[in-house]
Amino acid sequence: MLNYPMIRHMEHTIQYMKAFCKDKGIASITPSSTFAVKRICNKIDFTKDRVIVECGPGNGVFSFALLRRLNSGSKLILIEANRDFAGYLNRRIRDRRVAVFHDNAINIHSIVNQCEIKTADYVILGIPFSFSDHGQNHSIIAHCKQALKKGGKLLVYQYSPRIKKYLRKHFDHIHLEMEVFNIPPLFIFETTH
Repeated sequence: MLNYPMIRHMEHTIQYMKAFCKDKGIASITPSSTFAVKRICNKIDFTKDRVIVECGPGNGVFSFALLRRLNSGSKLILIEANRDFAGYLNRRIRDRRVAVFHDNAINIHSIVNQCEIKTADYVILGIPFSFSDHGQNHSIIAHCKQALKKGGKLLVYQYSPRIKKYLRKHFDHIHLEMEVFNIPPLFIFETTH
């Protein structure tokens, strides 16, 4: 018998498959696994009010998990370049802690400022860096660092370790893990400002 989380994951997968066929900027045909979501959420301290920016939330697999853990005074800023996903998130999430932007991750700093927030505690990047050019990748990482408070964390998940060379230019220490219980397996990078 199917349980509710399994049904929701199937719905997310169908939605991803449709978006994948329409938008060549989407890197995966399936959303991230519950194992990947849990691994990244375990890197976040939810004991205090937090500001988290998620770039490339897709249809909200991470977003919904974050909302279940965030304190009432926290803020979750979602930046999604795909119009269909951004529209879905706007319709589906009714929470005063959330702001959804149909925009590009390169504009993260100005988006955070639009929310009347100076800096974020965490930035989660799930955008496909393999589809962007060299200069744009550096700009996105630089703007993410600028949007982070001192001591804030950048968490990046990718299907390729290619992003590490860009992270090295902007961060001194990079911790790498791999989540094999994901299709395809994910490389997870953790850095601190």
